[in-house]
Amino acid sequence: MEEIRYELKTSKQLSENDIEDFLKVFNDVFGANHNREWFNWKYRDNIYGESYIVIAYSGDAPVAVRSLWRNDIDSVLAYQPCDTAVISEYRNRGIFSEMTLRALEETGNDMIYNYPNENSYPGYIKLGWEVRNYFYLELVINKNNLKEETHLIPEDYLKWKFIDSPISKYYYYKKNNEYYLLLKRTGKIYYLLGRFDPIYKDQFEEIKYPVLFNYTKDKTLMYKLLKNRARIVSYDKNNKFKKLDIPIYKGDFF
Repeated sequence: MEEIRYELKTSKQLSENDIEDFLKVFNDVFGANHNREWFNWKYRDNIYGESYIVIAYSGDAPVAVRSLWRNDIDSVLAYQPCDTAVISEYRNRGIFSEMTLRALEETGNDMIYNYPNENSYPGYIKLGWEVRNYFYLELVINKNNLKEETHLIPEDYLKWKFIDSPISKYYYYKKNNEYYLLLKRTGKIYYLLGRFDPIYKDQFEEIKYPVLFNYTKDKTLMYKLLKNRARIVSYDKNNKFKKLDIPIYKGDFF
């Protein structure tokens, strides 16, 4: 079995060849077509600062990538693991765990959080992460309560993450003079991400009569029937951030 070599750099330390290697692995694994515009937007133009990126090599060939994406919460420096890909023939060899551990060594006691799916969740728990809370999808019946049930998205984050996104389109819904950011799921179904300042409404397309789904921390009828939920896990070695509220819109998958 050949030896795996790991290279860890900050997003701004990556060479052009490094970025090409990163994109090649990611696009090959996920059948995606992400390009440098996407990479620069997410990593080099990040409003919070630099991210950590690990690229694993077999010989000269890149075989896996892993990033700790800088995504602060309020004024707390924080990272979110994302954009992880391992070429199929190199899976089940501990590469995912090794990349994660090497990246975590660089963050010290900073806040690390993520929204893992069912496949990656066991790996996080094995590495010592803890479940912070769960989010449950609910159909919004009473739209008059949306303000109390959503977070206000900060202006700088709204502009960078949602307005400037080169890969996703977002919409808005207006209710009681409040403006809500939406992500389209399918047809007339939209996920509710949060509230935003109406001066940016022209950056999004208005949806008059959406079928809205929101994330709540209370178990819903939908969960009881379908058992679907999102979870937030965190790596908080000194329990410094137990009271930190992590909003759903911070999820990389949005």
